[in-house]
Order: sequence, then structure tokens, then C-alpha cells
Amino acid sequence: MSNPDNTPIRILLVDDHKTMLWGLEKLIEGAGAALAVAGTAHNNDSALREAARLRPDLIVLDLDLEGRSSIEILPQLLQDSGARVLILSGNRDQALLSQAVKLGARGVVGKEASAEVVIEAIHKVHRGELFLDPALMSALLGQLMAPAKADPDAARIATLTPKERKIIAVVVEGNGAPNKVLAAKLFIAEPTLRNNLTTIYQKLGVSNRLELYVFATRHGLDQPQS
Repeated sequence: MSNPDNTPIRILLVDDHKTMLWGLEKLIEGAGAALAVAGTAHNNDSALREAARLRPDLIVLDLDLEGRSSIEILPQLLQDSGARVLILSGNRDQALLSQAVKLGARGVVGKEASAEVVIEAIHKVHRGELFLDPALMSALLGQLMAPAKADPDAARIATLTPKERKIIAVVVEGNGAPNKVLAAKLFIAEPTLRNNLTTIYQKLGVSNRLELYVFATRHGLDQPQS
């Protein structure tokens, strides 16, 4: 099924393996006039750039791009492109895949899926439907239906000062911005920011900004306390 005006569904392919990109291009080209490759990207930076430039209908996104998680760019990718996102990943970490869905991805398909399943997922996600493999769907439903549990990280989060909470929110909002830019937003010196981040990492048990981003979005720390 194509767009209502019979123009093809324009797809941006994002994967850091050239062979995988080539295979996806051939798969889409072989699917007929309903689908078209709008462009390709191979890392977080090129994905954001091409998504904003091309504004495709749908983005097929790998979660692991040159050693970095594309989770950290997912909100901006959705905002800048206006596209729907289908995760096509070899990563079977259900917590990570669930996080991608919670951040706005509309579908998840494993890289081992058949060509028919990938094409079906593209069409369903483009129509606004949710497409998840059965195991992930069960995990997500289990999370939604399970009674609320005490957050095991609550004690760590409780040690954060209001200032540290604000720093975390700015780091998440900065989406990979250099420390110099973040320090300017916070009206503090860059060395002070680095010292604060070191303390925050120790309190939360994370080791870098990517882990902090994932922790913060998972626990709702991406907004400063009122």
C-alpha cells in the first residue's frame, strides 16, 4: 500500500553496515512502486542530517550505529523529520527495545526477519499501526499490566541535588552538545560542569553521557524539578 495520492512511501535507511544497507535497498527496490529509498545514513550525525534534509515518510533505524546507541537521537529524529520510525535491529535487549518504543518508535523487527515481514512492518508502521515481534509485545504488555514496583534506582535518584537534576535535564536536552555549550546554558564554567558530571555519574552508577541519557529518560529525569 502506498501513500493516498499513489506516491511511493519514501524511506530513509540508517545502518552502519554497508552490506546491510545494500541488502535493504535491494529489498525495497524489489518491493515495487509502492516503496522508494529516499536516502541512507550510517551514524547518528548523518541520520539527523539526512532526516531533516529529506523528510522521509519512514525511517528504518538500527539501534547500534558505529558503537553509539541511536536511542539518544530518537526524539530529535522524530521531531526533525516528521517521519515514523521502524527499528530494525540485531539487538535483542528487550529493555532497550522497549525504551525505543516508549520514545516514539512505532515498530521493531529483528534483522533475522524475513523480507516479507520487513515489508509488512514498513507498510503497517507507515499506516500508523504498531508492529512488534511477539516476544517484545509480550514484554511490553507485561510491563504495562504488572503492578507498580518500587524503583530500584530510587535511592540513587534521591541523592541528587536540585542543581544536579537541572544539569541532567540540560544534558539530555543538549543531545550530544559539547560540554562548552552545556556549561554556557547552565551559566557555569566548563571544569565545574565536568566535576558535577563526575559526581552525578558516581551517584547514579553510570559511566558516561550516553548511559546518563538512557538512565535519565528511563526515570523521567529529563525535566528539571519544579
